[in-house]
Amino acid sequence: MDCLGGEPVNYSFIDKWLLIFIAATMVLFIVGPLIYTNQLFFFTLMIYTILALAFNVIYGYTGYLPFGYTAFFGMGAYGFAIGIHLGIGIFPSILLAVAITVLLALLFSPMFRLRGAYFAIANLAGFEAVYYIIENNYMRPITGGPYGVSIPQVFNPTLTYYIALAMLALIILINGYLEKSDLGLALRAIGNNPVTAYLAGINVPLTRNIAWLISAAFAGVAGALYGWYIAFFYPESVLSLTTSLFIIAFTIFGGAGTLMGPVIGTWLLYSVYDTIGISYPTYFTLIYGLLIVIFILVLPNGLVKLIEKYLKIKIR
Repeated sequence: MDCLGGEPVNYSFIDKWLLIFIAATMVLFIVGPLIYTNQLFFFTLMIYTILALAFNVIYGYTGYLPFGYTAFFGMGAYGFAIGIHLGIGIFPSILLAVAITVLLALLFSPMFRLRGAYFAIANLAGFEAVYYIIENNYMRPITGGPYGVSIPQVFNPTLTYYIALAMLALIILINGYLEKSDLGLALRAIGNNPVTAYLAGINVPLTRNIAWLISAAFAGVAGALYGWYIAFFYPESVLSLTTSLFIIAFTIFGGAGTLMGPVIGTWLLYSVYDTIGISYPTYFTLIYGLLIVIFILVLPNGLVKLIEKYLKIKIR
């Protein structure tokens, strides 16, 4: 029995459906660019998928909604650039980016004293502070300030693409483990009722902070990969509230708290976004915004729950 007296926990998280899902993901991103020759589209789709999975760790399981989540993505990109400028190499720079992002998450962790809208607003304020610190002209020697940072010496979009694909597969696998682990069960208990979780013997602050750091680390990886791929960026391109809103919409539309929901939501909504942006560039923000509102109103529990309801199947 699990700690809450429910059904026995299945620790065999690598089941055939998870492997099939990972294999299908690999096929999509390997074959896709051969059919639709726009590698940037597929790379951006991968980055948003990683971000949605990362965001789902904290929001989908615990219910905490960080509006300023993109701060972790931005710090990952800048951390990677700092590492490259220090000359430590590509993969050590990715590790440095993750370390800096996790450090930022630790600085933000006292926000968990708040709940609901107060936590969301405090997180948004933290994001704004990060944005203005990085954009400040006095930070030009480190971040490039408002003029951005350039790392052309590591520009290799093809290599970056396949490294990002490997990282996406790994993060899906880790999320599959998390879903059926003791940590995942504890996080769901906290999301349902933190007081009941505490009475059941769960260390609520520690468990919540572990999820927060894991989520931030994944976002840092996404930021580092994005910075490596484009090799030039400025604050607005990696520290945009639009990115946070997209991540939130993708996760909720697909189904927060599930493994496949954020992935399916990202693939569908970002594809719609890309199509509308090309076909109706003048009105795409209005059209896309209305579509997201309609989707979320019609599917409050996410697309995955709708599929489960009508097809009578269980989706992870």
